[in-house]
Amino acid sequence: MKSKINVIITAGGQSQRYGTKNKLFEKCGASCVLVEAIKPFLHIDGITRAIIGIETSYADELARELDLAGLSEDRRIKFCTGGKSRTQTVRNALSAIEDDADIVLIHDGARPYVKPQTINEVIEKTVVCGAALPLLPLTDAIVNVTEGVKPEDRENYRRVQTPFGVKKEIFVNAYQNVQSAFYDDLSAVKQVYSGEIGIIEGDKDNIKITYSGDIKANDCEFLTGCGYDIHRLADGSGIKLLGVRVPCPYSFIAHSDGDVPIHAVMDAVLSALGQKDIGHMFPVDDPKYDNADSVELLLRVLSVAREKGYSIFNMSVSIIAERPMLSEYIDQMQANMSNLLGISAERIGISATTNEKVGDIGDGMAIAAYASVLLKKF
Repeated sequence: MKSKINVIITAGGQSQRYGTKNKLFEKCGASCVLVEAIKPFLHIDGITRAIIGIETSYADELARELDLAGLSEDRRIKFCTGGKSRTQTVRNALSAIEDDADIVLIHDGARPYVKPQTINEVIEKTVVCGAALPLLPLTDAIVNVTEGVKPEDRENYRRVQTPFGVKKEIFVNAYQNVQSAFYDDLSAVKQVYSGEIGIIEGDKDNIKITYSGDIKANDCEFLTGCGYDIHRLADGSGIKLLGVRVPCPYSFIAHSDGDVPIHAVMDAVLSALGQKDIGHMFPVDDPKYDNADSVELLLRVLSVAREKGYSIFNMSVSIIAERPMLSEYIDQMQANMSNLLGISAERIGISATTNEKVGDIGDGMAIAAYASVLLKKF
């Protein structure tokens, strides 16, 4: 029979080392630190309640963040009052634990990068041992400074992470009558439980946000975006596609040189970064962009990405044109973009297709392009 699991997310702290803001509501991933710490547990089989121990003054803010994340209707989420200490916060959650729960997990609200694998391994080990937690070995040398500086053997020490798992009856016994504040949940449980504490291997990414640089240093590694553009054609002397000159008896009707696929790539990059499209960055009513070289505009967009710590990892472009035939230019376009972006040609996909004589594109009156990009944090 599957275990019924409740999780307590501790969010009652004051973030004193972080700065003036409450770190739990700082932007992180698709939401904020606290919501990102909650979300992984809602996808774990067997978790029937998530109890958030939070200071009353922040309850409304958390409710708003949960609503923005689409979680306001999840009836498993319950609030309880955060205490002056972590021990008190966890004890306050005691009354919200379901009577028929088998296991209680306790997790730091400031650990937004916990992975489902870690949670599941803690649950499995708790079933076997009665209590379990993830531990990481120390990599730096350590010393004891209680009396001068005394070197210690780091092999005897481990870094403690959460979630900490414990069978419900042990949890209730530990917290029902607890009076003092303990360093952590393990210390409280050890007051009443002398059995084996199961150990699983911790995850180096499962950090606890403590200082203001911790979130930025662990921002999304990859971002994706898509873009689209279309321009009509008129009589002329040729067009440019992905910076390659294609001889033909027509040209784009456009504010710049009309390089449709590059415009789509620019919008894809800006979309991935959460920015407005190129119409806002390069306004059509600004004469300095008349006949502008789209490659130069793309370089400016890429500089925006670099300022945010990202570069293009791979790119896919689809050009839709009834005329001219583009197959002989694809390799040149790929090589040109590889040189421009500084990535291998194998990470650049370019295709060309017709519109099967449907609409303005099918009538040879316009060319369109779709683009998708994957940005990687460097």
